[in-house]
Amino acid sequence: MVEIVRASDAEIAEWNEQAIKVAGALAAAGFVLQGSADQADELLGATVSVDPAGDSRGGVFVQWSVSSSLNESAAKSALEDGVNSPNFRHFSFVVERMHATLIAILGSAGFDVVDAEDDMSPYLIRVNS
Repeated sequence: MVEIVRASDAEIAEWNEQAIKVAGALAAAGFVLQGSADQADELLGATVSVDPAGDSRGGVFVQWSVSSSLNESAAKSALEDGVNSPNFRHFSFVVERMHATLIAILGSAGFDVVDAEDDMSPYLIRVNS
């Protein structure tokens, strides 16, 4: 069993402050942000979150989320027609471009952001301290 270590309260508070600044920069650029993953029926658009893990998984993260209908149709198309299907290509185009756009906008706003290199969430962006 893997033990998950929580970051210190001070570190989590710092990440929460940074997340607020990141959300502010995205809002200033015209993005509409979700209030909280816990409050939303469906996450759409840019989301900023804090992972309180005390290891390399912890920190501030940004991700673009398409609608569940686009996500589901892309998955269905990929299974039925392969990754060259029009629906899957459209889905890929959107998430890849928004990933790059979010990195570019946050970088322009002065944040040190990188691809999180997370196999389970391939378009997750890490905001470095």
